Amino acid sequence: MYWVALLVFSLRSALGVVARGLTAPGSHGSVGASFENGNFILKVTSDTQTYIGTTSFATIALWFAGPPLLLFLVWLATRRAPVTERDSERDYRIT
Repeated sequence: MYWVALLVFSLRSALGVVARGLTAPGSHGSVGASFENGNFILKVTSDTQTYIGTTSFATIALWFAGPPLLLFLVWLATRRAPVTERDSERDYRIT
């Protein structure tokens, strides 16, 4: 669910242009995505608007992997160590 919300939030302006370009009567539009020089490029054109969005691959990777990794590290740091039962035979000393 996190990743779906992330995509919708980050692509909200592009999604509006895509919706208008693809659903308006008599209009023409195009949607293109490419990966060049370590950057992800999204270009959406319609009769009235052009949207170009770019971001680096490292930024995309951090947005997708960062929050789950941080949650795992918080869980790892806050969990309790397992309690082991003491062996009753160890408590006896032979003298």
